[in-house]
Amino acid sequence: MIQKKKKIVLFLPHRADPTRGEMFSADLLPLELLQIASGPVADGFEVVMVDAMIEPDYIAKVLEACDGALCFASSCILGYQVYDGYIVAKAVREKFPSLPIIWGGWFPSVTPRMYLDAGIADAVGIGQGELTFREVVRALDAGADLATVPGLAIKRDGHMVYTDHRAVVGFDKFEPVPWHLLEYERYAELQVKPTRMKVRHRFPLPGHWTPENPPRGFSYFSSFGCPEPCTFCCSPLVTGRRWKAIPGRQLAEEIAELQQRFKFDVLRFQDANFGVHEKRTKEFCEGLVDLKVPIHWNGTIEIETIMRYKEETLDLLESSKCHLLWLGAETGTKEMQERIKKHIAIENIPLAIGKLAKRNIVPGTFWIIGYPGETRESMLATLRQAAMVKHAYPIAGSEVYPFRPIPGTEDFESALKLGYEPPKDFHEWGKCFEYKYNSHNTPLPEDVREHWRLYNNTAAIYDKHVQEGPEWMRDTLSRIAGWRLKNGRYGFPIEQKLFDVYVKVTGQTQPGAKDYQPAVDA
Repeated sequence: MIQKKKKIVLFLPHRADPTRGEMFSADLLPLELLQIASGPVADGFEVVMVDAMIEPDYIAKVLEACDGALCFASSCILGYQVYDGYIVAKAVREKFPSLPIIWGGWFPSVTPRMYLDAGIADAVGIGQGELTFREVVRALDAGADLATVPGLAIKRDGHMVYTDHRAVVGFDKFEPVPWHLLEYERYAELQVKPTRMKVRHRFPLPGHWTPENPPRGFSYFSSFGCPEPCTFCCSPLVTGRRWKAIPGRQLAEEIAELQQRFKFDVLRFQDANFGVHEKRTKEFCEGLVDLKVPIHWNGTIEIETIMRYKEETLDLLESSKCHLLWLGAETGTKEMQERIKKHIAIENIPLAIGKLAKRNIVPGTFWIIGYPGETRESMLATLRQAAMVKHAYPIAGSEVYPFRPIPGTEDFESALKLGYEPPKDFHEWGKCFEYKYNSHNTPLPEDVREHWRLYNNTAAIYDKHVQEGPEWMRDTLSRIAGWRLKNGRYGFPIEQKLFDVYVKVTGQTQPGAKDYQPAVDA
């Protein structure tokens, strides 16, 4: 009689605090769990996957699943997931003290000691996790020492130690993604049904889709890592600036098969940097066109990458129904571009955005102000650049965010030297990326902070987010806002006052929003 393989429990924490009336777009599938499940599933282990997004009573479900399990594993990035994951892992440890707990993901990869010292991890995977987790499961099943598994941080004799380094490998080294574990219809239901919660990071709707008639969204990992050396990102440390990707034609064929299976309308690539290799992008777009895959899609790309792409490749992006590309412009001065090692030519930013805009591809552009040591003049220059781009290309997103020090980055160390006091526990780390609620903690000069606030309001009015009232009034407010964006003058923002009145009258403010409360001993 063949003995049944043991059970593995995988958990993905909430991306946003639901008590604030917020959720992330439900097209963000639990790809992290599906990727690391691939090896154990191929080896015959039973895998139970729990995603807080679709499970109202997820802690109870996790604890129920952990009974008799071989191990419990979770993954997270910086933000609310850190705190939510801590609470669940702590509950698992208390109920099943001998059950091995394994952590992975971007944040644990750069802060492994925090997890090991807190007693909520027996091992932390560093970087790429598919092969590491498969070997961890095999070792646990065989009763072998995890010290023999490369790519981990573990504790020995009270001290944290790293096992042998694990090199980044290509997707051809992984087993197929076990899509049968995905309860996709539960995500699709969240996407299309009305909700009173604010949905964060929802992509702009392409084609004929509207908020009243939303599309079915799907997400996918097609590459790992990023070759860029940016000082504000932890990818250089975690990935060694390696980039591995599924070949273009193969990727198109896989997407075609998944679309037939799950019937989604819009695809979001969750890659750190989708567009690194032009030949791959070209072959992928050609594949979508040849196979007549009935979707729109979006992903990430670099400003300088767009400038290197041939015009025919950019045309293929449009032909394949790419409707949105996320761009990191990062800063509006040459000096800061050099300092953060982004090396974008300032004159190329509007040129690249224009190349996408004329093809009806939304350029979702991001900027950052308040880098360690950045001058007031540099921050204001970035705000002027963001406003210039927004005015020149209304289709473009041009979002400005305050700098946040991320562990494992050069700028985190720079911020520490300048007196930055990092979060002290899981609770504080869990809220450090909540720009809306604690942006006052960013050390911006007061006039810059006010300029930033006015810019955000003006850009929103220019987008004609105000839908009520006569069209002539909406157009008038938008024109005034556009004039302010072009000239950078915010002396008497009458249209902003009117917009604030509109927001209050229509009940869009959230005066009762509360910070989540830490556990008693957190």
